[in-house]
Amino acid sequence: MKEKILAALSNVDDPDLKKDIVTLGMVQDLVIEGNKVRFRLVLTTPACPLKDMIKNACLNAIHHLVDKDLEVDITIDSMVTTQKRNTGDALSGIKNIIAVASGKGGVGKSTVAANLAIALGMMGAKTGLLDADIYGPSLPTMLGLRNVRPDVSKQGEKMVVNPIEKFGIKAMSVGLLIDEKQALSGAAP
Repeated sequence: MKEKILAALSNVDDPDLKKDIVTLGMVQDLVIEGNKVRFRLVLTTPACPLKDMIKNACLNAIHHLVDKDLEVDITIDSMVTTQKRNTGDALSGIKNIIAVASGKGGVGKSTVAANLAIALGMMGAKTGLLDADIYGPSLPTMLGLRNVRPDVSKQGEKMVVNPIEKFGIKAMSVGLLIDEKQALSGAAP
């Protein structure tokens, strides 16, 4: 039965990678118990916009090519590849970093970063957004966080500033730590 299920799933292609999900190793932990089948469908990103389509294609392949009466339980998971090495530093718990930067002000860096973070969060990715602009932090304004301050907690011997949660993401900005009219830096660039 396992071979029949894998053969059926080999008819399901990843639309981006243009290969079948069995060859790509996306079908993992396949278990068959009576008329129940369960497996993990491991995608390349938790924010895959086609995950429901791929899951439905798996269900259809099994029901049409193996047995229409099988109960199929598919758990969607992801395995994101990264070039980042775990060096035990402060960012060790972060899988991926997307930097939005420019040498010029007013070109939409904060707008792009905020919209990208919120979109990734809406698609299922655990997302944090850090606004490190010391001259004009705009994240508090964009996320509607004016006059909001992050909580501070003690973890062991360290004091930790906890990010604000809004729109399904965790956000931190220099602008959340100072008054809106307060200057953080004495000189502009």
